[in-house]
Amino acid sequence: MKEFEFSFKNIYVRLWFVLLLPIVLILAVIIFFVPLEYQLILIFLSTMVASIFYGWVQFDKKKNKT
Repeated sequence: MKEFEFSFKNIYVRLWFVLLLPIVLILAVIIFFVPLEYQLILIFLSTMVASIFYGWVQFDKKKNKT
């Protein structure tokens, strides 16, 4: 198994810190200010952002493997 490098040299770590982390943190703060019936939408958005990022990482790994 290939070793994972948790540093800013790794493109996946950089993109996680630049894209995913701020979006999830902003949505986590906003969730306290929206009415209860809209909180499910924010949870869905954060799940979708994380899923898209994970899917992109898997796609990029397969693309770079060949």
